[in-house]
Amino acid sequence: METIQDKLKVSIAYTLKEKTGKILEEVPATHPFTYIHGFNNIIPGLEDALCGRHLNEFFSVDIPCMLGYGPYREDMILEVPKEELSDIGEIWLGMELEMTQDDDIREFQLPDNADDFIAGLNLDGEEGEAGNEDEADGVYIIKEIKKDTVIVDGNHPFAGKDLTFDVKVVAIEEPSFTELESGFPDKEGDEFDDLEDDADTFGSDFGHNPDNFNRRWR
Repeated sequence: METIQDKLKVSIAYTLKEKTGKILEEVPATHPFTYIHGFNNIIPGLEDALCGRHLNEFFSVDIPCMLGYGPYREDMILEVPKEELSDIGEIWLGMELEMTQDDDIREFQLPDNADDFIAGLNLDGEEGEAGNEDEADGVYIIKEIKKDTVIVDGNHPFAGKDLTFDVKVVAIEEPSFTELESGFPDKEGDEFDDLEDDADTFGSDFGHNPDNFNRRWR
């Protein structure tokens, strides 16, 4: 495979920078980021820029926040009573708290208040149904710890930022059957593991809302 198209597995190396030139993230070619193209699992500006690119091609692309991780939203900041987080144990600045929702809710809904936030926390620390912890419905980061409360922020760390990606296309491959069904790369060695048990969960990652700026793509 020489050209990136929908339904192909793509691996990229990249350097991610703010408009100021500050480096936010570096992913080397020795440990590239891999995704299935056309399944809306990476930010739209980058997926659009990758379409039609060739193997070993290097390019730079500027991505405004609206095509990246979206605007920074004040309504995604909550102040939560510290005692409500007692079941978690020790907490610290930068700690990520995962939220889940009922199985019959396909699209993640923002909590309206601290009570809704607490009710949705995954306090058991269990992985999602497909066995991938990255599939959590929502992730909130502890931004401030006060005497009696904790400030949590559901914005992606890069929300509100205009970004520049310097990208190299490392590999373009045919995905496996399970990768096409799920829209995500297989974990090493799990191409046909538990195929029967997972039949009902196949396709659960289709239909991502492109306006869902809270998603994480790696």
